[in-house]
Amino acid sequence: MTGIIECGMSNCVYNKNRLCHTPAITVSAHAECGTYSHASAKGGFEEVNGGVGACLTSDCRFNHQLECSAPEISVVAHDRHADCRTFECRE
Repeated sequence: MTGIIECGMSNCVYNKNRLCHTPAITVSAHAECGTYSHASAKGGFEEVNGGVGACLTSDCRFNHQLECSAPEISVVAHDRHADCRTFECRE
């Protein structure tokens, strides 16, 4: 599973110290983190380092059969939602 090395969405329930603490996220069709959730309570597991469970971004060069093949990804804030910074358009 591709690991998440950084998450810039500090207000996400799974983010602590710029790291993701849910076992797996889904990257949605437009390279958006579909697991991003904003709430006052924090969730996730302190001992877990997040990974990409599924990638639905078919036009990303790292997408192979809905799985991410990048060595690692970063998630960044983009227009009030979370995007996969590692996204690269398939040629």
